[in-house]
Amino acid sequence: MKTDDMVSYSLRNLRHQKVRTWLTIIGIVVGVAAVIVLVGLADGLRNSVSDQLAAFGPKTIIISPVSISGGIGGGPTSLRPTLGKLFERDADRISRIEGVQLATRTVMVNTDMKFGDRRVSASVMGVDPDGFSETTSIKVSQGRFLQPGDKRVAVVGSGIATDTFGDDEVRVNSILEIGGQKYRVVGVLEESGASFGPGDSSVFVSYEDGRELAGNSLAPREVSGIRVIVGEGFDTEEVAGRIEYALASQHKVPLDDEDFTVITPKFIADQVNSILGTLTLFLGAVSGIALVVGGVGISNTMFVSVMERTKEIGVLKSVGAENWQIERLFIVEAAMIGLVGGAMGVLFGIGVVSLMGLFGIYAAPSLPTIFISFMIAMGVGMAGGFIPARNAAKIPAVEAMRYD
Repeated sequence: MKTDDMVSYSLRNLRHQKVRTWLTIIGIVVGVAAVIVLVGLADGLRNSVSDQLAAFGPKTIIISPVSISGGIGGGPTSLRPTLGKLFERDADRISRIEGVQLATRTVMVNTDMKFGDRRVSASVMGVDPDGFSETTSIKVSQGRFLQPGDKRVAVVGSGIATDTFGDDEVRVNSILEIGGQKYRVVGVLEESGASFGPGDSSVFVSYEDGRELAGNSLAPREVSGIRVIVGEGFDTEEVAGRIEYALASQHKVPLDDEDFTVITPKFIADQVNSILGTLTLFLGAVSGIALVVGGVGISNTMFVSVMERTKEIGVLKSVGAENWQIERLFIVEAAMIGLVGGAMGVLFGIGVVSLMGLFGIYAAPSLPTIFISFMIAMGVGMAGGFIPARNAAKIPAVEAMRYD
């Protein structure tokens, strides 16, 4: 029996068992589509993070007074952050390190903010106007950013301007009450959607105003963070190492037990990739279970098919079909179920991903994932049909002919 004969023979048998065949195919479709969608979600999240890291800037370093031992996702110690303190003298020390082009201070304040009849809790950042804008990719859509000498003026993110106060939209020259003091809005930022760095819910005031709003919540000359721009021709990681050594020396702490964290684009990328790598494996394993269930469905279908066609197997053997041909016949039939299910699963998975994109859920199914999912579906089909095919081949012709 030739291969094309086996294919046509298998197609004819599958058409005679439409309901059973389609139910089995659906199991494979669900498994393949699940792999494509779930792994695509993880890949889409990774791509989104990469895009935001590009906006973060390859030459930007942030020093935070919180030390996370082992890094994000680095094990049990990562759940026990150590809170330290940074001071203006730390920023001065960093500004003198080779390779540092700019070191600017920031003060974070949680306070209340009122506009119109609505009062909300807000996080306000006090910044050095002449340096902070160089450390971020923020862009002003209305008005201007802060300038040296500004007093009691604010710049707000797009979220604050359009969403925070309901129907009352904050515009340039609007008056906000922040921490009991009146501030005039001089600028509104473009929407960024950023997770790293200042976002759409940010409020910026001058560094001096920020310290005044902080009051006693910060020690004298304490800062909430330091942002650094690395000079051209210098490696960001090398400069970060110098900063870490200098601050550890100034704080009189060992390098493996700092009370601060030096955050670089590579640091963020490593931590995020570690988390997303684990997430991708987990989602792949979960969706793989659906493929295994599909394989079990194929096995069940083929076992039933062997029982129903035992007499037919006897007839084939009586006209000269050999055991390996009988075995291959059933394997081809199972593989075809996997082939059709895999192809439909790929199309269905891509369709679901496209539909998710219309609702703002970004997923990026990669060609390797699609190809591997399709090949796994074929493999599952062949594996699911192997044992039933071998059992069919072993049935003696005489017994098969007498089977009723």
